[in-house]
Amino acid sequence: MNTPYGDAVAVIGMAFRFPGADGPEEFWRIIRDGESHIRRFTENELAAAGVPPEHYGDPEFIGAGGVLEGISGFDAACFGMSRREAEITDPQQRLFLECCRHALENAGYAVERPGSTVSVHATAGHHLYSMESYLLNNVLPSHPGDDWASRLQTLIGNYADFTATRVAFRLGLTGPAVGVQTGCSGSLVAVRLAAQSLLTGESDLALAGATAVHVPQVLGYRHVKGSILSRSGRLRPFDAASDGTVGGAGVAAVVLKRLGRALADGDTVHGVIRGWGVTNDGAGKTTYAAPGAEGQRRAIRRALAHAGVGADTIGYLETHGTGTFKGDPIEHEAASAAFREDSERTGYCALGSVKANIGHLDVCSGLAGLIKALLVLRHGVIPPMAGFTRPNPGLDLARSPFTIPTEARPWPAVDGLPRRAGVTSLGVGGTNVHLIVEQAPEPPPRPAAAVVTRSARWVSGWARRWSRKARALASAAAGRHH
Repeated sequence: MNTPYGDAVAVIGMAFRFPGADGPEEFWRIIRDGESHIRRFTENELAAAGVPPEHYGDPEFIGAGGVLEGISGFDAACFGMSRREAEITDPQQRLFLECCRHALENAGYAVERPGSTVSVHATAGHHLYSMESYLLNNVLPSHPGDDWASRLQTLIGNYADFTATRVAFRLGLTGPAVGVQTGCSGSLVAVRLAAQSLLTGESDLALAGATAVHVPQVLGYRHVKGSILSRSGRLRPFDAASDGTVGGAGVAAVVLKRLGRALADGDTVHGVIRGWGVTNDGAGKTTYAAPGAEGQRRAIRRALAHAGVGADTIGYLETHGTGTFKGDPIEHEAASAAFREDSERTGYCALGSVKANIGHLDVCSGLAGLIKALLVLRHGVIPPMAGFTRPNPGLDLARSPFTIPTEARPWPAVDGLPRRAGVTSLGVGGTNVHLIVEQAPEPPPRPAAAVVTRSARWVSGWARRWSRKARALASAAAGRHH
């Protein structure tokens, strides 16, 4: 569609729950201050979660991760679900349904408007809850009154295939509802498909989201030498001490709209997606699970070409950055090669990885990176890489386009140009995604006395969120007085 804004897509709404943060203000504070919300679990926590003593007592057992609080709470009636249906539905789907509603409310579109369509593009992580539900409903004694219909309901509530369509059904959305499964790059693939849906005219608004909440959350793993999992239980991207990745839980959704339409309609624009590139490594790597530098480089170049900008205009790069000692240098090599095609300058682009703050959120990791990049662009501050001390010796950092910040610093706009960032997400199996994102433009002048309408459920959700904040503040105050 030919518009003055080309293929640019606006992010006009967002909602998420990440370890330590369920809103932009909390999340930005964590990012700006370089905090890590990956934690080690105590033996009492592991025992309460059902981990056998012989496991957590093993010196090679690592109990660590980024967790979400209060994942069992769900207002089934709000979504027209029975208590029974809610109980047998994977928490990933319940949380994602809530998140999509909140994202639409944040965008100012609580319901699909007559004459418009909203599409849903979603990815879900691997399931542990589904096995428990399967055993409960198919092997163990049946629930009183169970029949085939209720067992079918269990299957639907626990398969990733139905994550997007459940949202469409429960929220009354009539655009395409599509599941995406490309491993850890799934959420940015979902963003790309959502953007394409807008540009082809098959939807007017598009939801792109991901959910990765593995129940129980308090678990661990036995460290195996040479694996991608961290021996220390810490995640240090691009660091000399990096020894692997640590998982985490998260759920997120963004609402997209064509930029020209969003500006004309007076929507709040959180940031702009200018271009994207998606590739696969093919057979050009040592093993199926190994990363491929050439495929990653091509994804970045395609995104830059689509956006119509040079790499030398990118001031911040949100990487996949899993903290693996060999994988991070491969990603650095690929990005350096892609950027050098436009400029031989060094040290002009800062690297970041949100995984250092909240852990590797599986299929939700790319969307967490995108939301972080949007906040960096909005605030005009380059944040530190959490926990970074000195570079991985496999990086040729001094001769690369990149720096790794250790403290927050201002990122001023230069010559009136918008700040731009890149966001990379990689998946096992070789599907690589790169986005070019840009700070939001100044909104055009609008008449005064605009009327803001919100649904009763939005007000209820707003009240619940502020009630949680009030309780947290009261608890903190009580702690100071004792």
